[in-house]
Amino acid sequence: MWDDRYLMDIIRPFLPPYSEFIILEKPFKRPVVGMVDLDGDGVLEIVGAYNWQGENYIIVLKYYDGTWLVVDTIKGKGYNITFFGVAPITSKYKNNLVVGWQVASIWSDISVYEWTAMGLSDLIYGNKYYSMIEIKDIESAQGRDGIYELALWIHDTGDAYRVEIYRWSNDKLTLALDVYPYYFRKVENYYIEILKEKDSTTYWYYLADAQIKIGNTRGAINSIDKALSFEYPYPSKEELISLRRQLCKHQPFVDQNEIDLSSIEYICSETQRDIKLEKALIKEFELDRYQENIRYYYNKVDLDGDGIDEIFAYVVGSFVCGTGGCSSVIFKQEGEEYNLLARFSLVNNPIIISNNKTKGYRDIIMNVYGGGIESFFALLKYDGSTYPSNPSIQPKVEPGTKVDGLAIIADDISKSPGIKLESINN
Repeated sequence: MWDDRYLMDIIRPFLPPYSEFIILEKPFKRPVVGMVDLDGDGVLEIVGAYNWQGENYIIVLKYYDGTWLVVDTIKGKGYNITFFGVAPITSKYKNNLVVGWQVASIWSDISVYEWTAMGLSDLIYGNKYYSMIEIKDIESAQGRDGIYELALWIHDTGDAYRVEIYRWSNDKLTLALDVYPYYFRKVENYYIEILKEKDSTTYWYYLADAQIKIGNTRGAINSIDKALSFEYPYPSKEELISLRRQLCKHQPFVDQNEIDLSSIEYICSETQRDIKLEKALIKEFELDRYQENIRYYYNKVDLDGDGIDEIFAYVVGSFVCGTGGCSSVIFKQEGEEYNLLARFSLVNNPIIISNNKTKGYRDIIMNVYGGGIESFFALLKYDGSTYPSNPSIQPKVEPGTKVDGLAIIADDISKSPGIKLESINN
C-alpha cells in the first residue's frame, strides 16, 4: 500500500498555488489522502482533501494510460475535516466516501458521496450534524448484511451524547432501529463507565435510554429512579415519570359490575432501596426474625395535596401474606421520620389511588379476591385519622362508577422481584 507521503507527492502538482493538505487530528495526525475504488471498476482512485483560500476541497485522481488525471474536484463545507473514510453505505458492492466537515469545535456536518457519471455527488440533502461518528456493519437479529450503518453521537452536555443510527434505504438515510438492541450495548457500557466517575442525573437518563433500546426494562426503570433522585432531574421530572410509566408492564383491570376503569394510569413500583422505609417496615411488622424471606414494593404519592409524598408500601412474604392478599402500609414523611398513617391486610396489587377525596385525602380502591370471597372493588375512605385496615369488609364501589386515578405498584409480582428486605443495623 502506498504511504501518505507518496500519495501527497502525486496529488500536489494538481493543487492550486498556496493550497495546503488538510490534516486529520484524530485518532492520530495524518493528511487526508487515500486510495479507494469509488466507481467499482476494480481500479483504485487517489482521493485527497485540501484547503485553498479558506475553502475546503476534495480532489479525485484516476490512472489513465500511464498517468494520473484529475477526474473531479468538489468544494466542501466548514473549516476542517474530522472524519474521512470509505465504506459500502448504499450497496455492499460499491464504496462510498464519507466525510465529516467540521463546522464548530464539537460539531461536524456529514457528507456521503457516491461516484456518478458527473463525478462525486453528495447524497445527504441539507445538513446532518454530529459530534462523534462510528461507521460499521452493525449486527441485527438477522446478522450482518454487508451494508454499513452510521452511528452518530450528538453532543448534549458534559460527556452526554444522544446516539442515532442510520442506514441508507429508499434513497435516503433512515433510522436503523433493528440494530439498536445490539449497538446500544456499547452505549450502555459507555454511560456505566461515565457514572463511575461522576454521578449525574443526565448520565442516568441517557443510561436509561440505552437500556430501553436494548430491552433491559428493569435496568431502565432503575436508572430513571436514579435520575429522579436528584434535586433537578434531567430532562425534567415530568418527562422521566412519563417515560417510567411507559415502561411499566402491567395487566390492566377488567371492568366489573359496570365500573369503568378505562381511565386509570398504571405505574410500577420504585426500584431503589429506601433504608428509612425498611427500618419502618421492620419496626411496624416486627420482622427481625422473618425479613430474610420478605420483599417489598413501594410508590410515593401525595395523598393529601400538601406537596409532600406519602409512601405506600406493599409487603410480600409468607409471614405477611395469606390467601386473600398481602400486607400494606402508608407512611407519612415528617422530617426525617416515616410515621404510620395506615396499615392494611388482605391487599392485592395494583392499588388504585382515586382522584376523589374524603376529608382532604384521596380515596383508595382495592381489588378484593381470594380466600373464598367473590371478587369486588372495595372503597376505602380516610376517616380523619387513618384508612380502614381490612378492605374485604369495606363498601363496594357502586356499579356505573367511572374511576379516575393512578394504579400504583402495578408490577406483575410473579415476575418482578421487588426489593429484598435487608437486615438493618442500629
